[in-house]
Amino acid sequence: MDKNGKVISVINMKGGVGKTTLCVGIGEYLANFLGKKILFIDVDPQFNTTQTLMDYFDLEEEYMNDFRQNKTIRKLFESVTSISEKPKLPNPSDVILSFEKSPNIDLICGNIDLIFDDNQGDSARSRRIKKFISENNLRRVYDFIFIDCPPTISFYTDAALNASDYYLVPNRIDRYSILGIKLLKQVIDRLSYDEDLDIKPLGIVYTMVGKPGLKSQKLKETFETSAVLNDIDIFTSQTTYVNDLMVGLQGNISSNYKKSREDIHEVASEFLDRVERR
Repeated sequence: MDKNGKVISVINMKGGVGKTTLCVGIGEYLANFLGKKILFIDVDPQFNTTQTLMDYFDLEEEYMNDFRQNKTIRKLFESVTSISEKPKLPNPSDVILSFEKSPNIDLICGNIDLIFDDNQGDSARSRRIKKFISENNLRRVYDFIFIDCPPTISFYTDAALNASDYYLVPNRIDRYSILGIKLLKQVIDRLSYDEDLDIKPLGIVYTMVGKPGLKSQKLKETFETSAVLNDIDIFTSQTTYVNDLMVGLQGNISSNYKKSREDIHEVASEFLDRVERR
């Protein structure tokens, strides 16, 4: 039976919310514990998903000496050299890495040099990820394609959202959490209008939740009464602050640690349920 894979942007317009940890955590759990075929696409110039997986698969040297120059997301956005030349997308084998250790996980690497390529005015190039997925029938190959997005308004944010069926919002409760979600909604509203998108919110996931206190409870109540939540609801599951995961002695993979593995099991289960219901 053919797959009908879904594309999910993991995004917030605010940094430091555990975006990559959640993105990789859900995808790795679905792949290695539930047998789902997963592709990660790293379009964040900080390339944290790439660093996490290079560490996990012990490929840091190969990335620095080979993949970084020859096999990254930048290949999808290469410009033509002549106005009469038709853009040509790379073959999947030119950009997708596979791993013997985890055959259900593939990756299109990120690259810090993405910061030199940003061009918000080029709407055609902002459709390259969508075209790459479509022209190579990747929805039939993967159950889920997770795109780790930049925490900023950029050309790459547009490219990710253009390609996506859903967006998932990691959020850490602090005094600026409402602003990040408001900015994200503005970006999606603008892009939905310009590109006639039909992208749907999967929800907000609270991340790195610590011990409750009066201040954090008040911030949470303020956030949850904000009008911005009229269009997107909150997961009942969440991830808690796990010091071992943050320190990363066994890597930045949620399933490597008992408490964060319990958290990601609950989040991944709710994720699957929400995708099914939508």
